[in-house]
Amino acid sequence: MDMTFWKRWTTALAEAMRGWMRQMHEPLFLLAWAAIAGILLADRWPIAGGWGAALVVAALAAGWRRGWGWIHLAALCCFGLMHSLHLDDPLRTETERVIAPGGSLQALTTGVVTDAPAAGYSGNSWQFPLRVESLEAHGRPWSAAGSLIYVRMYGTLTPPAYGDRVVLAGLLRRPEPMRNPGEFDFAGFLKRQGFAAEFSADGNGDRWQRLEGGAGHPVMAAALHARDWIARTVTRDLEDSPDIAATVRTMVLGTREKTPDEITDAFRASGTMHVFSVSGLHVALFAAMLWFVLSLTRLPRGWIIGLSLAVMFFYVFITGLRPSAWRAALMVAMLMLAPLWNREGNLFNSLGAAALLLLGWDTQQLYQAGFTLSFGVLLAIALFQAPFQKLASACLGRWNAPDPFLPEELRSPGQSGWYWLREKLCLSLGVSTASTLGSMPLMIGYFNLITPVGILANLVLITLSLWILVVASLSLVSGALGLSPLVLLWNNANWALAWASISTAKFFAALPLGHVRVDPARLWRGDPCEITVLALDHGGGSARIDTPSGRHWMIDCGGLRHWNRTVRPHLERAPVNRLDGIFLTHSDSYHTGAATPLTALFHPEKAWKSAGANGGDTSVLEAGQHFTLDETVKLEVLFPPKTWQAGVADDRAAVLRLECRGFRLLFMGDAGFLTEKALLASGQDLRADVLVMGRHGSDFCGLPEFIRAANPGAVVFSNNRFPETERAPGSWQERIAGMGITLFDQALTGGVTLRIDKTGLKLGAFANDATWQRNPRPAPPWATQPEQPGPLIR
Repeated sequence: MDMTFWKRWTTALAEAMRGWMRQMHEPLFLLAWAAIAGILLADRWPIAGGWGAALVVAALAAGWRRGWGWIHLAALCCFGLMHSLHLDDPLRTETERVIAPGGSLQALTTGVVTDAPAAGYSGNSWQFPLRVESLEAHGRPWSAAGSLIYVRMYGTLTPPAYGDRVVLAGLLRRPEPMRNPGEFDFAGFLKRQGFAAEFSADGNGDRWQRLEGGAGHPVMAAALHARDWIARTVTRDLEDSPDIAATVRTMVLGTREKTPDEITDAFRASGTMHVFSVSGLHVALFAAMLWFVLSLTRLPRGWIIGLSLAVMFFYVFITGLRPSAWRAALMVAMLMLAPLWNREGNLFNSLGAAALLLLGWDTQQLYQAGFTLSFGVLLAIALFQAPFQKLASACLGRWNAPDPFLPEELRSPGQSGWYWLREKLCLSLGVSTASTLGSMPLMIGYFNLITPVGILANLVLITLSLWILVVASLSLVSGALGLSPLVLLWNNANWALAWASISTAKFFAALPLGHVRVDPARLWRGDPCEITVLALDHGGGSARIDTPSGRHWMIDCGGLRHWNRTVRPHLERAPVNRLDGIFLTHSDSYHTGAATPLTALFHPEKAWKSAGANGGDTSVLEAGQHFTLDETVKLEVLFPPKTWQAGVADDRAAVLRLECRGFRLLFMGDAGFLTEKALLASGQDLRADVLVMGRHGSDFCGLPEFIRAANPGAVVFSNNRFPETERAPGSWQERIAGMGITLFDQALTGGVTLRIDKTGLKLGAFANDATWQRNPRPAPPWATQPEQPGPLIR
């Protein structure tokens, strides 16, 4: 490829983009943008019902008389009013008024189950939506009819079914907002999904009662019944491979399965998560497969289109009416129906029409990542597919391209086959490259992740996904005809295809630089040292150290209960691609229980632990050790000494001191009375600017004399409601505050970020606006004491 080719290619790219920009002025496409603007404005400034409706009527009247500009204004007002009505939920309003964030109260509710319950991870727990008919709390009825609540039911193997009218006694909860950077926003998730509140119910005894069945829509009930039959049929004889069976069901039907993390991680890291669950891709593949089969018949074109649409929408229905599937089905339907109206299918008008229909049904979809990614990827394909297809053709070499002067009739079968394969490969590369690059800004914005390897991985996995759909369809036809031996044959073929899909995803996910977590904000962040102390429940502990040169270290990693909700998302959003090392302070499972999945995903190069702590093949932390985490970041172990003997894990916890740019941070972990007395007796210089404390499980901690010896300006301490031993006594807090020390109670502040740069030391809370800072000092009090430098750990 010479410079002349690149000049022609860039010219063709510019011309293609100019052409598409002209088509982007299609009326429905512009109306969709007006609707989106209305939703965004209403989310920030909701429209009141009375005057909002009057504004909509006035805008519609003006649009009818004055043309497109006013019609766009009318669309903006209409969708703004609809979004405001979606946000106006009486039960959500009452819950927010009565219940504090993270709080709950006893309630009794009657309602109808509106979807098939999904199994939780504990084995006897379930989640399902409930359409409320009545609700009582605080001894009085609440205005809740028609509201949707998210029910968690525990302690039963037989949950209610779709359409059951039930009575539930339990706790009405107001979800707690995010407490740590990068944490999953469950409260925001419920709001965007249309749920007014969360409800916890006990499945044992008389805590719930089924009043009647069949209260749901009969069509939906039939679709769910069909889905269950399909799920059983396509995985018959795969019972001895539950992971493979779950993968097949997920890829064919989009069922919510308890798939192992290593499988979902592989598909995510290879940039092919869309093939792992039912999405627009599956609907498009299903429609293409139907069109191909029906086109082999002699049916009229109109019949083929009608049958294809009917079967495609039935497929969307039995997969659970996923928004992504609806988007694709509407897009495909509009493109397929265009020839019947003697109109050419227009991608931008189809996109606009699909967006208007979906947002008209539920304006909250605009705030779901799938909506933005679906439309963004389709736009990217429309803009860039053709230029990248030409680039792929050039990369394969012009020497083996079809000779334009050689008639097709004179080509040999081998040449024809190669040219056909070459054309399809270039087309696939063009689509894959355009979709990957087009979705990259959105992937960075939503997930801080880019997956360059997805360009190649999609070529293989989309093909495998298509064949899994084809084989599953053959299995269903065989099952409907009562041909059980053929069902087993097709299912075992799908076992091989699913195994190949998982293996392929793992292969591409393991490639160097195949996926990279990025944060554009780090380009202008400067060179601070940032330490984030996470707020974890049940006395968990974890802190991440981000050095000026961008190296990442961990002090503890939380427990398994904290892994998926807090620790992992925080590390992924930080973003961390690989940990330089981890220090495990003691053997408490809520401090080190997540060491195994953390090691598998972030591969720390070094690991140290205190005596008795989990962590596999690691070095032991002992008093007197020094570590250089970065050129300006040093870490010293103050406790325990090598000869220390104690029976309780908290009394063997390692105490660490970090020093950077003249500031000291003292990490006490869950150390208590014995440790603090031993440190005072050791004669060590304990002074520090910030003290980070957990709670001892059975002993007092935070001795006043120890606090005076450390003389911190601020104390960051955990303070959990449960269990009782993890609460920080109010009298202790008052006494420490009386010393002139700023307290960061993590029950209120959530995660706390400590930032050390040239301007000084700053502490900032995540959950509220608590802050504290200390200006840089030319010579801190401890700077005159010589210390033995540790080795620079690479």
